[in-house]
Amino acid sequence: MDYRALVEYVAKTLAERPDEVLVESFERGAGTVAIKVKLADGDVGRFIGKAGRNIEAIRTLVRVASLRDRKRVFVDLANEAARQHEPRTRGGGAPA
Repeated sequence: MDYRALVEYVAKTLAERPDEVLVESFERGAGTVAIKVKLADGDVGRFIGKAGRNIEAIRTLVRVASLRDRKRVFVDLANEAARQHEPRTRGGGAPA
């Protein structure tokens, strides 16, 4: 299955500027694939979604699609602006 094409289709559908969507796929070995998505800065928030729901749904979709091939596929954003928008994980911080 072409996971890159799947992620590209979803990203272009969500984006207001689909011509600026760039999706790259890298084989990492041992049945692992990394997919990097670069969007226009204005589309990063739409791709991530409220509380990270969109990006988590995309990751789940790709994970389910990859089960049949017995591969591990990771989807991440390549934008620097994405660091500000991605939801913070709970826990892991120092106790108050």
